[in-house]
Amino acid sequence: MTKTSTLTLTLFGAAIALAAALAHWPPSPASALDATLLIDVAIVGAASTALVIAARNKKSEKAAAGLWLACGALLGAAAAAPIKVALWLLPGVLAFGAAGILAGLGGARGVTWRVSLYVVAAIANFFFLWSSLVGEHAWLDPAEFAVRDFRVNEFLADVPPHDVWVFQLDGGEPGLTLADARETLASRSPLEASTIVAGLVGIRFLLGAVFRWDDDKYFDTSASYAQRLTEADRSASLTEPGTGSEMFRTIYTFENESLAEMMNRTAHAFFCMAFEPAADGYRMYWAIYVRETSRLTPFYMALIDPFRRYIVYPGIVTAVEREWAAHWGESAAPPS
Repeated sequence: MTKTSTLTLTLFGAAIALAAALAHWPPSPASALDATLLIDVAIVGAASTALVIAARNKKSEKAAAGLWLACGALLGAAAAAPIKVALWLLPGVLAFGAAGILAGLGGARGVTWRVSLYVVAAIANFFFLWSSLVGEHAWLDPAEFAVRDFRVNEFLADVPPHDVWVFQLDGGEPGLTLADARETLASRSPLEASTIVAGLVGIRFLLGAVFRWDDDKYFDTSASYAQRLTEADRSASLTEPGTGSEMFRTIYTFENESLAEMMNRTAHAFFCMAFEPAADGYRMYWAIYVRETSRLTPFYMALIDPFRRYIVYPGIVTAVEREWAAHWGESAAPPS
């Protein structure tokens, strides 16, 4: 083992981990969940340093294995972390990986062992942090949403709900509307909250561009559900039906409810946001409906559902709730 180089790289990786923790330590109780991630990162750095120092003093022969575990653990932490934290951690990942190479474990068996440690540590630490950071999945039984007095339940009676997510928005002044909530949450994209969420969404859009799933030609205006709006719906809508981006187009926007649709090669999907007062503040619902457009739809949804339901949507829900809490703070009076 090249002791000096290994120790130098290990100390560098540990210093990066500590710097990330210090630079992004939660400034307020609203961000307290971040402490779990940053404490984890600091422990990885400290344990790795202690292991290499012990190996130098001939009190341990496990430095090489430990450094590869540290490399994987730090990568798992970077995947669970917000992008701004992940950028800090990547140099540490590289440093621990280089230190692990210098620490030994040569040959084919050594390579297999190193890669195995790396992969297991990355996956295990990611899911440990993810379960701590996102808490319970805020999934709601669609049947519970269907009995609520929202226009979408009648409007999309012929389209099966795919899933419904709930945002618990504690605090906030009385009389807020969906537009107010969107304004409050507009300062930061939920995708910034997690590297893995941003990465998965980016991969989906990349595949859409490569295979042309999202071409505008798949949006059939004549099949748009905006055609189903009644005169009362149109007069109550705060935005013009059919407006929006190429992928998502508005059907209606009421004071506390909005509905948009997306048509592409994979599905005809609808996204409803509904907003209502709750005991401790407000509650916002995100209901997703999916209508099959081809034989590809069920296969496509089955493929992406594990990522949507266990990583992407829980991450977005948690990011929105934390952004709301950071804006209003724990002292904000709940609506009457």
